[in-house]
Amino acid sequence: MHNHRHPEVNPKTPEGLYRDARTHRPNLVWNYAVKGWLRRAETSVLFGPSNCGKSALVCHLGNCIVTGTPYFGARVRQGIVVHVGAEAPTSVLDRMQAHGIGESPTTSPYIVRMEPVNLSDPEQVEQFIAELNNLVRDFGQKVVLIVFDTLARSITGVDENCAASMTGVVNAAERIARRSNAHVMLVHHTGKDTDRGGRGSSALRGAVDTEISLMPQKAEAVRVLQEKQRTMPKAGDHYFRTESFVLGHDEDGEDRTTVKAVESQKPSDKEAVGKPTQASKYDTAVLTVLYIRGLTGKRGAETFKARDILECVPPEIFGGMSDENSMATIRRVLGRLSEQEAPVVEKVGSDWRLRGADGTASSGT
Repeated sequence: MHNHRHPEVNPKTPEGLYRDARTHRPNLVWNYAVKGWLRRAETSVLFGPSNCGKSALVCHLGNCIVTGTPYFGARVRQGIVVHVGAEAPTSVLDRMQAHGIGESPTTSPYIVRMEPVNLSDPEQVEQFIAELNNLVRDFGQKVVLIVFDTLARSITGVDENCAASMTGVVNAAERIARRSNAHVMLVHHTGKDTDRGGRGSSALRGAVDTEISLMPQKAEAVRVLQEKQRTMPKAGDHYFRTESFVLGHDEDGEDRTTVKAVESQKPSDKEAVGKPTQASKYDTAVLTVLYIRGLTGKRGAETFKARDILECVPPEIFGGMSDENSMATIRRVLGRLSEQEAPVVEKVGSDWRLRGADGTASSGT
């Protein structure tokens, strides 16, 4: 007969190092900054090509948090936002004026740090954490979101392509997140090959908790896609556009403007179609696999996952990419194929399915 009495913890064992799952009680509190998107005490990377609206969207996100306004319909935790304007701090201050940041007395502080913090320098990281504690003390509110804009300007002297160096940078971001109980977001650029995701080592993408990509669409819309979500169910795809906002008039009486991000809907097929883009080698590889699936009878009507496509693609296509990053690339290609005027695939929950030539689901015949 088994003895089901739970033994006492060995007093020599460091508390918390070993825990018995039989006595564990799940923590049901999400501790979110944005529910379904970003948790406090965690990290994320938001990436996209140049001039796609990254900083504008981050300012919109920050405005939602300081005002307690839903972000793409998701609940937020109101509190202080600290935006490390490592690239263009004054433009961040300007953009926030487009949101009427100073109009309501209930708005929490949106603090812009006018100089970068070097995440590769432990002393600067510790100093920054001390500054965050001072902000909490001075304003009597908690910090909910910390943004490093951009990552490249926050890692002086670090090789973005070095996995060990980038892992160390993310470790520093995690330390800030946990010590402040805030979410830390790293704003990053894509490389020359946008389908490979954020620029530099894939260790960055593997180490953060959440990965969000921005993908310009037709009709000036930008798609916001959660590529990775480690601890919460993924939110669906969302869209925004940028609008011009007049700050005032310059010394010649001409408009001085900035831009703001505005949440929008998915562009319809009837809206203006952007310039056609050349298919990448990833598009070609995925389309080839889909074509073969369509020729294999019943299998063509079955749902499939990104991994199913990856297993059929020649390994040299993705080079040294990890499976996780390769599948993220495949999902981006599938997303584009599902939004064409004549969709090749459609999303079915977290899976995909081929579409027929007439736009209906493939019958497999």
